[in-house]
Amino acid sequence: MLLILFLITIAISFICSYSIEKLFVKYSLFLDVPTKRSSHDMPKPTAGGISILLSYLIYIFLLSSFNHIFIPELDANQEETNQVFYILLISLVPIIIIGLVDDLKKVNISLRLLVQLFSATIIIYYFYIRSDNNIFDVNTYSQQASFMIVVLSIILSMWLMNLYNFMDGIDGYASIQCIFVSLSASILAYINSSDDFMYLYILGLGLASIGFLGRNIYPAKIFMGDTGSVSIGCIFAFFIFYSASESILSIYTWLILLSLFVVDSSYTLLVRIVTKKNIAEAHLTHAFHKVARKSNSPIIANKILMYINIFWVFPLAAVSNIYINYNFIVTIIVYLPLLFFLINIGAGLEEEH
Repeated sequence: MLLILFLITIAISFICSYSIEKLFVKYSLFLDVPTKRSSHDMPKPTAGGISILLSYLIYIFLLSSFNHIFIPELDANQEETNQVFYILLISLVPIIIIGLVDDLKKVNISLRLLVQLFSATIIIYYFYIRSDNNIFDVNTYSQQASFMIVVLSIILSMWLMNLYNFMDGIDGYASIQCIFVSLSASILAYINSSDDFMYLYILGLGLASIGFLGRNIYPAKIFMGDTGSVSIGCIFAFFIFYSASESILSIYTWLILLSLFVVDSSYTLLVRIVTKKNIAEAHLTHAFHKVARKSNSPIIANKILMYINIFWVFPLAAVSNIYINYNFIVTIIVYLPLLFFLINIGAGLEEEH
């Protein structure tokens, strides 16, 4: 029965992506008109992330409402599960709305950050300040240290939302990363706690992205837009702190799985700050931009993303999941070669003409 649900989710996502694409083109809605700083040369519909989110929310509804059919062997606390995903909706809906408006007509960055701050605060407040297994227990940390951890967690959540938006720059790239992170995290969560629903909820986001990838792979027919990219970042932030609060997956393991996006976006932003570039302006200086431009195709950048994730990132994420006392060291080991690659390729630096 689970396999049927998986296939239904992929099918809904693909059908929604195709339908939204045709609708937007027909009525000239949410069209991304290329500029000199775009990686595409023809107007294409954006906001396709709606299809990912819609199919994912349908997946969650079916799984939580009919778990006795899909996974009768699991004894889930339905009331607690519903409460958790009410929090997901409360934090996600404002992100979806501001993303849609931004895809239709650019929104002031201050307003976007304010909405992201609200959503991030909801996530952290629920999982850490109100949770019974609270890692911010004042008996463990001083009140000042606890406050700083809360603030840093909120900043991390907001950064995940923005970095995923930054990295949605070429056909299929953000979709492929979402599929990898979701599938990998669900595998590790299953290994750690096979009797918990969480691995299935994480998996659903990857399944929804598979359907969308059918229309987003090169040459893309539709983009996920801010509606999709920022929302995916929000969902990942939600599961990072959800899984950490339940001691199912370490935050370090998540940071390893997301390492290619984290290091590319963070290093590129730092370089642009140091070189006094406008960080709010679109650009083509991320590492994946440079790889795609040098190969004259996003296919190579997508292949490199998959190879690094499969043969470097996932094995070391598994190691960090096993040897949790050394996960900080493993995280550093994962990031260092990626950082050297970014320095070598000149990420963040404008190319001289």
